[in-house]
Amino acid sequence: MPTIVFASSKGGVGKTTSALALSFVFAQAGAGTTLIDADPNAPLTRWAERFPDSIPKGLTVKGAVGNAAARVIDEAAQINPFVIVDLEGTKNVDVSVGLGRADLALIPMQGSQLDADEAANVVKLIRTQEDVFRRTIPFRVFFTRTSPVIESKGMRDIHAQLKEYEIPLMKTSIMEREAFRVPFRLGASLYDMGKADVRNPQAAIDNAEAFASEVRDILMAREGAR
Repeated sequence: MPTIVFASSKGGVGKTTSALALSFVFAQAGAGTTLIDADPNAPLTRWAERFPDSIPKGLTVKGAVGNAAARVIDEAAQINPFVIVDLEGTKNVDVSVGLGRADLALIPMQGSQLDADEAANVVKLIRTQEDVFRRTIPFRVFFTRTSPVIESKGMRDIHAQLKEYEIPLMKTSIMEREAFRVPFRLGASLYDMGKADVRNPQAAIDNAEAFASEVRDILMAREGAR
């Protein structure tokens, strides 16, 4: 079963928020999903403990840090169709092991040169792990907290830089929307929000579903190429 790993060596880029949004979409579609919180800060584990009634049917949240992460990932992959892992925002050994389990590594970044440099560091780490595990680790960079309307010159420059270095970029970005932050405050999943909770929740749902659809297409293409 595919394991999707969210990895970044920089905090605050929307890694955890994106992982949770993707898990909501898979669970809503009826696909059993295990969401593994491998971050010592435990944002997803705390969310699940604080709002147990808000966890969608078909979604299981597990905490797994340190040496336990690899075992929990392997066990989850035997149970549910999808495993989503939110890795720690560093470059330590546990992150390396998590990447070694990935069928797809997703690297979030915002539209800044600093984030581009940090994303490049994660790509280098993935290349190292490919040598260690003797297999290809598919990956994609994706933008987070982007404007639904305006693309800055800096963003266009970074697009060009990623293309120049042949770093694959997802077509779908995770937009800057309050609805992606509300679950951590109110507990509701994207599909449980109303207009009283947040402005235009459907726009966030559409964005998350487009992101999930692209992730599925990447995984299916990889499976078909085997």
